[in-house]
Amino acid sequence: MSELQAKRRVLSGMRPTGRLHLGNYMGALYNWVRLQDQYDCFFFIADLHALTTDYADPSRVRQNTMEIALDFLSAGLDPEKSTIFVQSQVPQHAELHLIFSMFTPLGWLERVPTYKDQLEQLKAKDLNTYGFLGYPLLQSADILLYKPDFVPVGQDQIAHVELTREVARRFNQLYGGDGFGGKQALNEAPVSQLLPEPNVLLTPSPKLPGTDGRKMSKSYGNFISMSDPPLIVLQKTSGMSTNGQRISQSDPGDPDLCPVGDLHKVFSPEYTQTHFFHGCRTATVECRDCKMGCGNAINMVLAPIRKTREVLEQKPDYVADLLSAGAAKARAASEETMRIVRDAVGYGGDLHGVRISAPAYLSSAAPTAHDLREHEDWWTIEEDNLRSRLIREWWFKEVLPTDITLREDSPRVYVTKHNKRVYVTTSRADKSGSYDFEAKPKSYDLLCLMCWDVDRMMRIFVVPQKLYVQEWTAAKKQAGKEMMKFFVLQEEDHFFLRIAPSQAQVDITEYLSSYDLLD
Repeated sequence: MSELQAKRRVLSGMRPTGRLHLGNYMGALYNWVRLQDQYDCFFFIADLHALTTDYADPSRVRQNTMEIALDFLSAGLDPEKSTIFVQSQVPQHAELHLIFSMFTPLGWLERVPTYKDQLEQLKAKDLNTYGFLGYPLLQSADILLYKPDFVPVGQDQIAHVELTREVARRFNQLYGGDGFGGKQALNEAPVSQLLPEPNVLLTPSPKLPGTDGRKMSKSYGNFISMSDPPLIVLQKTSGMSTNGQRISQSDPGDPDLCPVGDLHKVFSPEYTQTHFFHGCRTATVECRDCKMGCGNAINMVLAPIRKTREVLEQKPDYVADLLSAGAAKARAASEETMRIVRDAVGYGGDLHGVRISAPAYLSSAAPTAHDLREHEDWWTIEEDNLRSRLIREWWFKEVLPTDITLREDSPRVYVTKHNKRVYVTTSRADKSGSYDFEAKPKSYDLLCLMCWDVDRMMRIFVVPQKLYVQEWTAAKKQAGKEMMKFFVLQEEDHFFLRIAPSQAQVDITEYLSSYDLLD
């Protein structure tokens, strides 16, 4: 086993919102760089996610994608150690998202904490869209596509990973049997974990305030970019809020309550923190010097990052080539997962070798018609109730599978062992080949329609309510206390149910001899 194969896999990504700031760096990117030597890492730029909020103006998506790629590389992400790519260059992301959208309940998406938070924060944008509601599901597809062992996140992102775990469980429950069709009930353990559930890898996420004391964010305009020139960094730190402390410089302060102190704790070496924190508490160092020291410490950290970025900015095609190579590796890895998914769900692939099997109503176990020529005398019986009773008795004795249990509830109405109401009735074909039925205006879960044609062959259809409920409901309302009229019509090899007064016809051919519905 190679060293790469022995490593467990990690995956994470970022939306391309432009140049990254210190909050992005310390909250994620700094940790990613340190994970590269320990894990098989996949890091991507989530440009499809950018469209969930910026669909009305996508003009900067490509520009922002390149900006974030430069920040990734200049911060230390190494294409030799990690797979770095752009989400949209791997079409399997969108494909898996579509599959997940088929079975994920809306309630799962609506309860994601950040969904309502972002709706509130981004009121200026119309985010009542399918794409925005479904962005956590796209994140789930992003993750599960690569079967990672871990997803490095901060505390506020745990809910997204938990949704991903739920989606994986549901997929495995639906499709985790022995091949297509070997599904389990949702309350049973799956046979196989087609999509393993990833674990959270909590990474350090230090408190990093913006220049106004609030959380650093582009939407607040209080950020310091990783690529800001040294003078800009010093200007921004010099104007920082101190949370109202030391209005008079002769007053002592508390660096633990000051945003500048929070930045010192992240970027300054220990001796610098000791100097400024002591000076703050004893009022022997002025705030402007503390802020200048903070800016200098940040510049020391950012200097090698800026230097690398300046070189890469002159080689955009080289950066694009690195991303393309990463996308090729990502496509290869994701396609392994998608082959499993397609096979489990039952789509795609080569159709050579697929053979057509006859539907149940044409199988030898369920004959298409029963020969009643030995009961020729029944045909001439004009009393419908008598003829119907004789045919039903024959059906119960000679045709109905022995494992089917029906209890008579009232004339022509039976109840299954699962308390489904079945209306069992018969009709002779008229000269036009139509079978005419009538029933009291009541509801039935199933219709068992025995159609006896002029050549004395009997066809029996077991029709579920879902096929006729709308027309039946309308006919019941119109009939009042009168009998309802309905018909079975034959057109070549197909049979259609029509419920008067509606002219709509429902094809019931496949329900010929569908006795399993009576179980």
